[in-house]
Amino acid sequence: MIKSMTGFGKGETSSRLGRFTVEIRTVNHKYFDMSPRLPNSLNQLEDRIKTCVHQDIKRGKVSLTLSHKKGARNSDAAKIDEEAAARYHRMLKKLKTRFGLKDDIKLSHILSFPDVIVHEQQEHDVNSIWPVLEKAVRAAVIDCNRMREKEGKALYNDLSRRIARITSLVNEISKMTPGLVADYKRKLDSRIREILKNKLYPIDRSRLEIELAIFAKQSDVSEELTRAKSHLAALKETLASTSEAGRRLDFLLQELQREINTLGAKTSSAKISRMVIEIKGEMEKMREQAQNVE
Repeated sequence: MIKSMTGFGKGETSSRLGRFTVEIRTVNHKYFDMSPRLPNSLNQLEDRIKTCVHQDIKRGKVSLTLSHKKGARNSDAAKIDEEAAARYHRMLKKLKTRFGLKDDIKLSHILSFPDVIVHEQQEHDVNSIWPVLEKAVRAAVIDCNRMREKEGKALYNDLSRRIARITSLVNEISKMTPGLVADYKRKLDSRIREILKNKLYPIDRSRLEIELAIFAKQSDVSEELTRAKSHLAALKETLASTSEAGRRLDFLLQELQREINTLGAKTSSAKISRMVIEIKGEMEKMREQAQNVE
């Protein structure tokens, strides 16, 4: 079954190293393109994360956000920058004197300034973190694919319905084409008789047969119809595939479009022309839907 390229998933894991939360958003894209946002301390794991995600998401633009809430034992160590604190204290005393303020300078005032409390990031052992983080990544991918598969079913139903309609129209055209030459012969006969009805000139049957042969050759769409039916069968088969179907759908729709364009150019039947227009309308909607198929 086909998958949509649009989805969202979330995964979480916890251990003594803290809580890891992974969110994945995917949208349609021609290729696999991933943009992870990671804490600086975990940037070394970017390639592993990409490889893990790409195992189950083959195509689309992927945005991944990782947040890490450290456990109590693994929180960044904090210390006071005494030089910064002294600098802010002198600044406050200067302002107090200048403006004649009587309020006392409190510790809370100094601690509220940036850079007074400094958090020292601890180095992480990525090899010990990865097994825990990998579980969160895989959980997010599974959750995201669940949504992509659900939307994929809707795409499958819509595309299947349109393929069935186009197939019905192509089959109807196939039934009509054998009678086109005979119909053209009747019209040609009638036209010639109308022109010559008051004259004694006989109708040149050999010329008429040549004219019919030329028309039959120019209007023969049997090959186009055969190829169109083959492409429709391939489209139906591709929809049921579990592998990447988006690119193949796009290719088959281009090939089908070529046959339908030729068919429309060759026909002289107004009814068939209307059917061709309807087929093109269905195909245009199919191309739009196929853009979101993985």
